[in-house]
Amino acid sequence: MDIEFHYHITGIIANRAGFTDDEAQIIAHACQLVDDNDSLGNIYCSESDDVYEIYISQTMDILKPKRELMRIYPIFHFLPGKPMAPSARRADGKMHILMTTPGNALAYNVMADARNDSSPYRLYRIGVASHAFSDTWAHQNFVGWYDSLNGEAANPLPNIGHADFIHHPDWVGHCWTDSRIVDGQVNNNHRFLDAAKCLFLELSLCKTGADNAARWPALETDLLNAMGPVFSGEVQRGKEARLKAYNALFNIPEYKPREWFDAAIETTVNGLPDTFMPALTIFKDRYQWKAGWQTSDWFLFQQAIKAHQAFCKTALTTVFSQMNVNLSDH
Repeated sequence: MDIEFHYHITGIIANRAGFTDDEAQIIAHACQLVDDNDSLGNIYCSESDDVYEIYISQTMDILKPKRELMRIYPIFHFLPGKPMAPSARRADGKMHILMTTPGNALAYNVMADARNDSSPYRLYRIGVASHAFSDTWAHQNFVGWYDSLNGEAANPLPNIGHADFIHHPDWVGHCWTDSRIVDGQVNNNHRFLDAAKCLFLELSLCKTGADNAARWPALETDLLNAMGPVFSGEVQRGKEARLKAYNALFNIPEYKPREWFDAAIETTVNGLPDTFMPALTIFKDRYQWKAGWQTSDWFLFQQAIKAHQAFCKTALTTVFSQMNVNLSDH
């Protein structure tokens, strides 16, 4: 899923589930920031010698070693589910232990753990969990690692995640063909509405302790109207109209990927910024906390990222061990 679902639709869902405008905005921002949190580094504190390590939840470098990719893709974007689920039936009959399936047990456990978190970063964890939870619908039938099961015939792109299918699985208002599976005609709006319903029920539990199922039909109608018609093809269509419709349902501020980071951290640029062609950066930027960083959105988001990763690493220990992957020392 892209920013339409992770930010705009998630904000709408959180607000309807009982969160205040400010709370819903935090959840939505944290949810989308999972996709933009891709810059490694250390943050220094002027008051002590402590160094805070940034954890990333996305990477643009899909050629990272197996251990590094396992810390990112199956944990934040491709939560493994049931390889034998009906939705994962393939024409070639193949299966994979890391196969993502919609609304799987790990996805619900991730939401429950975030819901029960009593720390200052609970809302941020809910946002991070919402990202991984919702992506199980968009990323169903893919695995968060290199494997031919991800690939489309004759496509030269690396077979990791849905790279061969570029953005087709992530676009609202889009239909496409998944040639790998038995029932390969995909309407993303159908998948995303199912994800929206399940996320709404989960977020309702987070706020009120009840799933508010009776309130779903009204929200479903609003989301269905906002998502509009479905198009096919190689380009995304109708986004501008959808954004206006989302804002009419919940007027959320424009999303700025570096807003939380810049508010909490002073950056000293050495040469070119690290964000400009990071692979070629020689002199790294220096990051230092600003005053009040302990309660900043960025710090709380980072704590949520680390808590989410720790929970999933533990939950996936058995799965990873079967693949000879050990993340326990990182």
